[in-house]
Amino acid sequence: MIGERSVMVGLCDGLEAAGLVRRERATGDRRAYAVTLTDAGVERLAAAERGVPALLENVLAPLTAEERAQLATLLGRLL
Repeated sequence: MIGERSVMVGLCDGLEAAGLVRRERATGDRRAYAVTLTDAGVERLAAAERGVPALLENVLAPLTAEERAQLATLLGRLL
């Protein structure tokens, strides 16, 4: 799609400026870059993942246990 590359470059620029990722030329394809997490990026990702259960609890709070089960079933079918 048009613009996808520029969006990804912009995202990588911001993550790299924040010290969360590192870009290096990909081995075997000098036109491409390999993007890897830095130690700070690994820590930030782990912190975000630890926050997921609380976020889900807040989002699903209005649903009953039965509705949550139904939602899980429906999402499972989609995935």
